[in-house]
Amino acid sequence: CLAALPAAADTVLSKYLNEIPAGELVQGADGFGPIRDDIAVAPVLKGGETLGWAFITSDFVGTTGYSGKPIHTMVAVDKDAKIIGVSLIKHSEPIVLIGIPEAKVKALVAGYIGLDLIAEAASGGTSHDVDIISGATVTVMVIDDSIVRSGLKVARELGLGGLKPEEKSKG
Repeated sequence: CLAALPAAADTVLSKYLNEIPAGELVQGADGFGPIRDDIAVAPVLKGGETLGWAFITSDFVGTTGYSGKPIHTMVAVDKDAKIIGVSLIKHSEPIVLIGIPEAKVKALVAGYIGLDLIAEAASGGTSHDVDIISGATVTVMVIDDSIVRSGLKVARELGLGGLKPEEKSKG
């Protein structure tokens, strides 16, 4: 029995979409379109043209960090399955709250801009280097894993870059 995708109103994206200006997520963007009914993504727009699709990693994969709470990251991916924007939205990671400057983690997530999800699909998610921040290894690994895995799910579901949805296992 397959569980239905959550309705747009029940998504993490619906909670945070209006809190992040589109131009902060994707350079040059001026707005978001409505969240789709079939998948928790919203078009990223510039002058009415779709630049890509925004989503929150937690809507697609587990993002539980060291704190035991989710690390919500907003990601935007374009028609070629390349990441065009990333923003750390909400977390409760103690090391970042008291030890490591938030700017260091924000710089880390910004480093995912340009990541080619087609290459990630071909390599099983290992075609990129992970920049570990000393003292925040678990946090960084969760962020990395959630960006890559959710990005692949969204790209496959939307057919971006020629990626196809994964076959559903029978049973």
